[in-house]
Amino acid sequence: MLATQEPAPGRVINGDSRQPLLIVCEHASPRLPEALQGRYPEHLINSHYGCDLGTERLVERLSSLLNARAVLANYSRIVIDCNRRLDDPTLILSDADGQPVAANQALSDTAVSARIESIYAPFHALVETELAALSAAPLLPVYLAIHSFTPALAGMQRPWDVGLMWDVDDRLAIKMYSALNKEPSLFVGANEPYSGKHVADFSVDYHAERHGLANLAIEIRQDHLASDAGIERWAQRLASALSDVLGNDALHCADTRSLPDAEFVDEAAVFSTAARHWSQENAR
Repeated sequence: MLATQEPAPGRVINGDSRQPLLIVCEHASPRLPEALQGRYPEHLINSHYGCDLGTERLVERLSSLLNARAVLANYSRIVIDCNRRLDDPTLILSDADGQPVAANQALSDTAVSARIESIYAPFHALVETELAALSAAPLLPVYLAIHSFTPALAGMQRPWDVGLMWDVDDRLAIKMYSALNKEPSLFVGANEPYSGKHVADFSVDYHAERHGLANLAIEIRQDHLASDAGIERWAQRLASALSDVLGNDALHCADTRSLPDAEFVDEAAVFSTAARHWSQENAR
């Protein structure tokens, strides 16, 4: 799927940081592989179906402010969604707003496997590699996923400025909810507009909860990230809130309510193979 001169499936920022925090952005980029250039309508790529608008620059800035490692996906979620399980029907989206996505229709098993092996699996292997490096330190890392959401969906206005998503482990969610609510002008959603308990929230479940890592997914309404000033405002806001709470040692211990590995047998096998390939490539 990817030619040798194309960017890797993911990139790392601040890869030498020892801060016990990993920021992950699965929907950072609208980039298409060269093999799929021209196969998707521009309006689709430039919408929330192509990427989480504003998140790439937000994560870059937040990583810089906190001197924290970050892993960003380099390819569009319309090609394959790195925040879905392998058995999720929206792993490769077949329609958008009721309209068929022609480049994703009637794909052969070989075509699906090419996307998994070239983009999805190496991205998650990279996340695993960075988490393993941080987990070797005395303090276990916190896992933070950054997303953005549309102001309206299916004709419904979404009033939240920001949403905090969690499932089993609410340690970080409680602290960040309290920190962000100190600004009376912010409408903070608790498992809104999406819920961390939904199966589509794959990345946090797989990389954080099954290892007992404190975690949180943050969704910011996209109109807040439409300008450089808005991105800087949110980067500063999140950096300030996170700086206040990450010093709590209770966030850097394993939570015993983690998800069983048996839930992710297929993904674990795929990522293990990808991780070996990734290590071999990096060693060359």
